[in-house]
Amino acid sequence: MENLTATLNECIERFSETEECRMMRNYRTRDNRFTFDERLAIAKSVERTFAPIFELMKADVPTLKDSDLLFCALSIQHFETIAIAECLTVTPEAVRMRKFRIREKLPSKWMDILYPEMKRNGNADVTSQTSVEPKAEISLPSQITKNVKVMKEKMSFGKAVSTCFSKYFTINGRARRSEYWYFCLFCLIVSILFLMLKSIIESIYPFMGESMVCVFRIFLETFYWVLNIAILIPTFTVSVRRLHDIDTSGWLAVLLCLIPTVIAYALDVVMKVGGFYATMDNLANIPPSQIAEIIKPWIKPFVAVSFFESGILIASVIVFCLRGTEGPNTYGPDPIRVISNDSEESK
Repeated sequence: MENLTATLNECIERFSETEECRMMRNYRTRDNRFTFDERLAIAKSVERTFAPIFELMKADVPTLKDSDLLFCALSIQHFETIAIAECLTVTPEAVRMRKFRIREKLPSKWMDILYPEMKRNGNADVTSQTSVEPKAEISLPSQITKNVKVMKEKMSFGKAVSTCFSKYFTINGRARRSEYWYFCLFCLIVSILFLMLKSIIESIYPFMGESMVCVFRIFLETFYWVLNIAILIPTFTVSVRRLHDIDTSGWLAVLLCLIPTVIAYALDVVMKVGGFYATMDNLANIPPSQIAEIIKPWIKPFVAVSFFESGILIASVIVFCLRGTEGPNTYGPDPIRVISNDSEESK
């Protein structure tokens, strides 16, 4: 118990040296409220400074949320209620009530350490747990962030493409709008280049022998499918991360991206196997009276797929243009705002 109390006091002392602590102390002298970036900086500084205590608390009570830990760290330092409320983005009344509700989560040991002035009602605390006291001295972080800055990371076209390919199979985390739309632009450019290459090769077919034409057709067909599969996977994963950025389940990407793509490819295969494309290539040799009969069986499935794909496309554009959640959400930290210290910037 004494070891934990000493560690807690050292954490408090180290946090008192940070700029974020001075912001909390001087809250009433400010002309405005905390900005989002300032709240994020305070939370990050508390997280780093109180890391040893937070790890032990989470080990004893795994159900504790990050907001519970942040509240405990701020409340034990006797900051003004209005300043704590501003950091947690709640009302001052909610802060006053939370201190009494937190005792329903914490074991008696931690209540005695954090809030010795509060008396618990009896000993029937269902959350009380026991754990082995650490015999060795608890190590604190060697460097405490004193000048934490929240910066907005820029996303260029090249960085977006490299990020999507480096996270080829990664669906965890979040992707900002620029990362998603830059990669869509990259896919569009690749598709245009492929069509240009295909047109150039097909334009020289009359000057080739029949065997060479067959080889180039097989090459184009194989290259087409390899290219599509290579792009399809990172497109799907970045779509999942983009949905995570707006705090939405990634399963929606199956409806918005995967199912329409599979349907389009399936229709393409059916039209090739059914001889539709071959017929269209040989359209000049078909009598006009037979063209309508040849095209008629393909009209209904083509129109149905076109309407479905158009509806999904419009919905996808709307969803993927939505602004991401500010700050951390269920799926991870904000991909735009990053924490850095002066010492890291100088390197």
